[in-house]
Amino acid sequence: MVKIIGLDPGISKTGWAIINLSEKSNIEFLESGTISTDSKLSIGERLHIIFGQLKKVISLYSPSEAAVEKVFVNKNPKSSLTLGYARGIVILSLEIAGLTINEYDANYIKKSITGNGHADKDQVIFMVKQIVKNLDIKCHHAADALAIAICHAHMKGSCFMG
Repeated sequence: MVKIIGLDPGISKTGWAIINLSEKSNIEFLESGTISTDSKLSIGERLHIIFGQLKKVISLYSPSEAAVEKVFVNKNPKSSLTLGYARGIVILSLEIAGLTINEYDANYIKKSITGNGHADKDQVIFMVKQIVKNLDIKCHHAADALAIAICHAHMKGSCFMG
């Protein structure tokens, strides 16, 4: 059994999701959530909140592997920079916890979940709910994190099978 944390980094909202992957490639959803920060706070305070909350999630669920969305360059350089800050804190948190970090491009994640590398958020949420039955996920950040974890599970599952 492999416990995977999927993370969708963001400065305002960082989505996270925890799943178990059995050796028979069965996916069991454990929990998901969103770490939110207030835009009125300084960048340092916001990053500190992300770090502290993620540290609590990692401590509570003890994942053995992590999957993170790779950074993409936004049209807005400031948005790309702040996303990079959040992503850096996420990676640092995972590294401090001693987790194996696996990174995936957004298009690859969408393709592995929906079959379409350019799927919109609603398509991703719909397919995640098809994969993980009885899932009540409302925030797209948490759904994206779950999609990232499932994407990694698919990669692991193909390794188990092979």
